[in-house]
Amino acid sequence: MDRFVQFLRRQIHIDLELHGQDRHDEESGNAVHRCHIGPQRGFRECELKTRVLTQHQDCGTGRGPCDVLGDSYPPEDQRGCPTLALLGLPYVDRPGYASRWLP
Repeated sequence: MDRFVQFLRRQIHIDLELHGQDRHDEESGNAVHRCHIGPQRGFRECELKTRVLTQHQDCGTGRGPCDVLGDSYPPEDQRGCPTLALLGLPYVDRPGYASRWLP
């Protein structure tokens, strides 16, 4: 799961950088919106994804909330749980996404 979680964290970081550039452009009067949403919403979405990722970081190890519910993937699957797999859906078209991570 570490590889998948690292991928997700990297994508959230990229999104944050894009939203930061959008905010800068907006403040300077050159709004481009590279992410097709406003920067404030983008920052909130990145915060949401980071919090969900943190809450489910132990899923698939036997110590996560989804493990207790019996709703997790084996460690070799790398996704951890359905929640993390769904969190990765916005990034399926980005380099490094593995098709086996699809929910």
